[in-house]
Amino acid sequence: MRKVIWFVLVLAALAIWLLSPDAIWKYIFFLRLPILMGFLLIFLPVLAKYWLPEMLKNLFVLRNKWQLAFVIVSAIAAGMSVSLVASIILQNAPVRFSIPAAIALPEFWQYVLQYVIAIALSSYICFVAIDLSQEKLSQEERRWGSLVGGGLSIGLLILVSLIRVGLSSNVLFNELLVGTISFLGNSRTEGYIDPNSGELTSGHLTATAFLLIGGAVYVLIGLAFNPKSKSRRAEAPALLYLLFIISMITLFYGGATFYFDYYRVPVVILVLAYSAFTYFALGVNHFFQLNEFKGKEDKKKKVDSDSGNFEQVLEKRLHHQTGERTLVIVCASGGGIQAAGWTVQVLSGLQELLGKPFTKAIGLISAVSGGSVGTMYYLDRFSDEGYPKDNELSDIFTSATKDSLDAVGWGLAYLDLWRFIGLPFLIRPKFDRGTAVEIDWQGEMKEPKSRKTLATWRKQIFEGEIPIPVFNATLVENGWRFLITPITFGEVPEKKYVDFNSRYEAYDMDVVTAARLSATFPYISPICRSRKNIPDKNYHVADGGYFDNSGFVTAEEWLDEWLKTENNLNIKRVLVLQINAFPESTSTEKVQDKGGWFMATIGPLLAMFKVRDTVLATRTAKEALLLKERWKNQVDICYFPIFFPSESEAPQFYKNGQYRPPLSWKLTDKEKKAIQDGWEAIKEGEAIQKIKALWHETWKMPTD
Repeated sequence: MRKVIWFVLVLAALAIWLLSPDAIWKYIFFLRLPILMGFLLIFLPVLAKYWLPEMLKNLFVLRNKWQLAFVIVSAIAAGMSVSLVASIILQNAPVRFSIPAAIALPEFWQYVLQYVIAIALSSYICFVAIDLSQEKLSQEERRWGSLVGGGLSIGLLILVSLIRVGLSSNVLFNELLVGTISFLGNSRTEGYIDPNSGELTSGHLTATAFLLIGGAVYVLIGLAFNPKSKSRRAEAPALLYLLFIISMITLFYGGATFYFDYYRVPVVILVLAYSAFTYFALGVNHFFQLNEFKGKEDKKKKVDSDSGNFEQVLEKRLHHQTGERTLVIVCASGGGIQAAGWTVQVLSGLQELLGKPFTKAIGLISAVSGGSVGTMYYLDRFSDEGYPKDNELSDIFTSATKDSLDAVGWGLAYLDLWRFIGLPFLIRPKFDRGTAVEIDWQGEMKEPKSRKTLATWRKQIFEGEIPIPVFNATLVENGWRFLITPITFGEVPEKKYVDFNSRYEAYDMDVVTAARLSATFPYISPICRSRKNIPDKNYHVADGGYFDNSGFVTAEEWLDEWLKTENNLNIKRVLVLQINAFPESTSTEKVQDKGGWFMATIGPLLAMFKVRDTVLATRTAKEALLLKERWKNQVDICYFPIFFPSESEAPQFYKNGQYRPPLSWKLTDKEKKAIQDGWEAIKEGEAIQKIKALWHETWKMPTD
């Protein structure tokens, strides 16, 4: 049956091709950009709500009524940019490209049709934003946001018309604009200037008015919502920035295609070539910040000579334990903000369940990507007693689950967009969407105005206040693991890793930068390198999940090597906890057939996420068993994976497919609550109860 349908569709397409006038296909070609952007506006909410909800759905979940109002305005503005560019092409293509004229409409009805198309293209975005925001906004707030957004949109359209009328009556402005077009057009002004009146042809003044208003709003929003290290500050939603980008691309790129199509110049190739040229000619790159040490120390040896003395570090960390000592090692997997929230929830929950001696026994935390972000906030609130106070635990969770997607949107729309289009000299070289995220994260630290660095943490480590943190990243040029940590692990070519102190011994780094480098997952945060000119060492750094998304490899190798060389601390028990941010993968007999086209386009990305967790979980369990067997006569090593609850453990999360752990850097209130409820769901489960029995009954560890 499918073959018959396919055959009929092919015949229909062939018949349409043969029977359609040549002018129709020419118009479709010249209208290719507004057609594509129109489809993007229509299908973006479809992708977010139905096809890729894990990645895109939370874009449409808005936090307050003003965000909803602004998104409605920006959506209608994006639709207006598409309809405006399409109208300009339809009205002026006959003169510029010598093709038959389309249906002529009076000027009034042209404007009416533009507004109708704009509303039609943007309506589904508005409806989905209103629908998905009901989790955060009351019905009254959504009604208010809709009415205000609609009113502001009408005001925007009226303002465009008023400015267009004002510009058309301004003789000096018109002469300047006509002269500029004549100069840039090299006297080829067909489709721009009416040869009879010498004035601009239909639509161009409206586009100019739209650009003036859009440019002013763009600047105002950029200045008003510039990321600051301040908690609970007002932010524009990431969806607004995305719609801004769509509007600007449509207007500028649409104008470029209308101009260069006359010369048969492919604009895509031209833009990419110019962008690549500016990156090369101006040395454009993305950078992370290194800090030089201050003081009178030898500049060639800035790191303490004892920074690799793990025995001294663990002695101080475990000094409260007597007799046969117990060491806890934590591995925190990647997975965006879901991993950050789950990491701190599990560690906070275990402290409440097992007591503060559990937290004080943690000697090493090997984290990746989102797990690194959670670890950063977890360690940030440790007291000098070696654990976070009970009243800090809720603040840790709040900080770790704070949305960062809006900061990413701001950096993309105001920093990296300028880089890409070949105007990098308009922005600061060391400022991009990655540093915008760092600023956002810094605002959620306990002391936002006081920046903690690896050197700060090194001091705390040697005083026994915090465990050793390792933020795992990946060096792009050689694929090695890059261990960003205050302690010196060294450079081990046979095991393909190098640490921060060995690579940048004369420098320090902010902990928010360290976490960001470990969580440099494309395309949320850009792959970057140090701005310092360090010969043969200036690698680009990417997400640690490229090498190992579990964090277990670093922990296993460190423990194995340390036990080989020294165990003078009488450590006889090691508890290894693997925190996994997503449910344990299980086979299923109910497989949804999403079709070959979906798998050919989205399938590779979906497979990367699914296989990564499944394969790593199985491999990690086998390596943990081998490690346990290798040291069974000297040290009792116990390994426990802690997964986010599966459907069998917490069916209320997954009823009717309601909960899908997100892969973005934004959590809704419902998803934050699901993380907290997820811990409650597994706290009485078999895995956690085994840990509790091992800790209190078998190992006889104290509760306080």
